[in-house]
Amino acid sequence: MKNITPGIMVRRKKVRRKLNLNQNVNDVIPYSKVRVEWTDILSDSGWADEKGFNRMRLAFPVNEGWLFNKDKYAVKLFASYDREEDGSLTFGDRTMIPLACVKKMTRLQ
Repeated sequence: MKNITPGIMVRRKKVRRKLNLNQNVNDVIPYSKVRVEWTDILSDSGWADEKGFNRMRLAFPVNEGWLFNKDKYAVKLFASYDREEDGSLTFGDRTMIPLACVKKMTRLQ
């Protein structure tokens, strides 16, 4: 829930994105499977001395999934999907990574 006014909570609407595909549900999905190695930001809002500050290290996560889109700003991946009766897809486990943070992207078989 999101608090937009003091004392009032509003539920966020669930977002479902769909891609309309042919009726043939045996088709392979039209997306490439990829592995993305990237650098993530580390943030800590607590207090620390110099020693604690110097121990901070960036994270180097790896995501695998299907490449939904790549442009000059970001890479969009999804790791799960559901095919509806009408052949459309609903995407889950979605991740958007700034392209400046991507160190390596490999196409998987």
